[in-house]
Amino acid sequence: MARISKAKQLTDRDKNILTDLARCRALSMNQIKNAYWPDAKERTCLERLERLKKAGFIGERTIPGEKAGHYMRIYHLEEKGKRWATGPECGLDRKKVFTNPGKSNEILHQIRTNEIYYRLSEGARATYKIGDVIEIEKKVYKGGGGVKVPDASFIDDEGKEVYVEADVGSYTAKQVREKVRSFGGTKTIWICPTGRKGFLKRHGARGEFFAYSIAS
Repeated sequence: MARISKAKQLTDRDKNILTDLARCRALSMNQIKNAYWPDAKERTCLERLERLKKAGFIGERTIPGEKAGHYMRIYHLEEKGKRWATGPECGLDRKKVFTNPGKSNEILHQIRTNEIYYRLSEGARATYKIGDVIEIEKKVYKGGGGVKVPDASFIDDEGKEVYVEADVGSYTAKQVREKVRSFGGTKTIWICPTGRKGFLKRHGARGEFFAYSIAS
């Protein structure tokens, strides 16, 4: 295998990936590959991400998936990547860009929430906010004051706000009902493992549903 050198210069694709990570906090290798190298071998994606990692722009973690024995390779920004994302070229708010992806269960939840990100139009992606950013903007933290924020939100191509809520298979019936009430009728996309849609609908979830395979 050829020696992998550090990324000497950011390509347009590199910049797009850094922007995506700044908006999403964490993305899986599969999510990035499917977006930027859909027809290439996995090695092609991994080699470029390794260069960005060696150059100090991104970090890498391996976390457990929903299924026992299944693991997921994920990426997040390091401080150098955050400096670029909050600098003049990208211009994101430093308070709303994170380098610490969180604990393993929090990362998995964020990754599943972000399943919808690459299915949005370019304009909608630019408005995508994860739950931590929404909490900062609303000045509520961890449900403080009884306010529950969605896992993410965006403005669709018709100019309407849409919520995104992910259930990795752990929500109770009570939690689903509470979330539905707190969203107040705002259009919501529910993301869940295959076979979980019926449970969510029985307890009040309405809107669009996106089901994923736990092996992905």
